[in-house]
Amino acid sequence: MSNASTVRRQISGTQQLTLAPLTAAVISTTETPFSLNNNGLTLTGGGIIPLSAGVTGLYQGTGQVLHFHGAGTITGTTSASTTLLISMQQIPAASLPLASTVVTTANVLTAGGADVFDTAAITVGSGQTSGAWSVDAWLQLDAQGNLTGDFQYQIFGGTTGAKAATTTVTGLVGEQDLNFILSATLGGTATGAVVTLDEWELSLE
Repeated sequence: MSNASTVRRQISGTQQLTLAPLTAAVISTTETPFSLNNNGLTLTGGGIIPLSAGVTGLYQGTGQVLHFHGAGTITGTTSASTTLLISMQQIPAASLPLASTVVTTANVLTAGGADVFDTAAITVGSGQTSGAWSVDAWLQLDAQGNLTGDFQYQIFGGTTGAKAATTTVTGLVGEQDLNFILSATLGGTATGAVVTLDEWELSLE
């Protein structure tokens, strides 16, 4: 079954409401969600806007799977030192919109969000000053409001191989709580690194 409301996508860019990059000066080793631009000149101020599946009646208790895909790049890394970790969070409708003061993942979780998965912290290869990364998750929402699934990732060529289980999120009120963001954490020698989320999308499988 297809429905226009089952497809959501955000992309990077320099226009209003496109995904903004995260710089090491901003995130350092603090886990920080990707946000949107709302100013085409300064590329700041858009706030953290989740992908939302929408209330369609297609997801909860139907066994349907939501597929999430995020892909991006990192530049300015230090050979064999800089590490990158990607995480995904679920945001209940009651917590939206997120306040402009909510700028870190810790803030998001305090505001009612829940962690869905965290990749391992992968180190950039020897001789590399840039790299690519991607994450995928497949989630189902049962009739009782439990969100379960699997995820897989590849960062700097290091991959999980087989899918791993996501953290079960309980207590979702319904499909209105299917709102999701990605966040990044740098480690090692991260000075000058820039993490870009080129595409963040969800679709119904």
